[in-house]
Amino acid sequence: MSDAPLPTAHSPLATVVICTHERSEDLGRCLAAAAPQARALGWDLLVVDSASSTSHAQALVRHAAAHGAAYERLDAPGLSRARNRGAALARGRWIAYLDDDAIPHAGWAEQLDRLLQLQPDGVALLGGRIDPLWPDGVKREERVTPRWLLLLSCVDRAGQGRVVDGWNICGANFAVRKDALDAIGGFPEGLGRIGTRLISGEESYVVQRLHRDGLDARYDGSFGVHHRIEPERLGRDWLRRRAFLEGVTRVALHRALGEPLPATLGLPKLLASIPTLWLLARLRAANADWTIRLELARGSAWTLRQRGALAAGPLQQRVPS
Repeated sequence: MSDAPLPTAHSPLATVVICTHERSEDLGRCLAAAAPQARALGWDLLVVDSASSTSHAQALVRHAAAHGAAYERLDAPGLSRARNRGAALARGRWIAYLDDDAIPHAGWAEQLDRLLQLQPDGVALLGGRIDPLWPDGVKREERVTPRWLLLLSCVDRAGQGRVVDGWNICGANFAVRKDALDAIGGFPEGLGRIGTRLISGEESYVVQRLHRDGLDARYDGSFGVHHRIEPERLGRDWLRRRAFLEGVTRVALHRALGEPLPATLGLPKLLASIPTLWLLARLRAANADWTIRLELARGSAWTLRQRGALAAGPLQQRVPS
């Protein structure tokens, strides 16, 4: 595939990049909401297929054509890899990334357009609101704590603020300056989803690398999307696995950044905390936060006891399922 930018007459403010893998139906819903908004502003729209199977790939091509989006296919899966290909092809000054299972709110692009034009040069990344779209028949999952919601890649918070001041950004809905992303070498391909592997951390890596360059990342809840929650993600089995792999991610992220591990990720401290967290998770089973904290500790401790945990291939093979 070519790395040449998308061929259009004038560079738009933004290129919308939707990376997808094995979710052709989701992509159709995402494009139905995003494409009319992007076209109204003269933005480019690009679908990057992260090595989907033949049946899904054929459907993705049809959806892209129906909504006027360019289509690019990768021969190997990987969300960071797909995002980097999208960045290489994008002509917009900003790249607006959407997850394939996200559905933009009405006015999403118009509000994002307004915000991007207002950002000073020192702001390089802007994350938006991500509201959970619960499975059919579920209005609101009361069992889902704020910690659980973050593991579902949802940030349903009003207001605005800087990431360094504690505001969260998730990858289903964010925009980044293309030149700033290029300058740090893009997303780390050893982090992020690859197929069904639930390791993440690639957005945090970009935020911290931008911060090193003196650039800011901000959250603004005024441009939002709905994020489809699959029923299995409301079960404890999925939650335990996702939290364990978030613990893996925390160690891998520090190693990818070349940073020393903080005291909270010291192996003796983690091992000492696990029995207490295990007991609390059993005694307070109604509160999922204790299960999350236990699995975070287990995942981090497991990773510290492995060799070469930063290497995506070996790490992918060793992570327990």
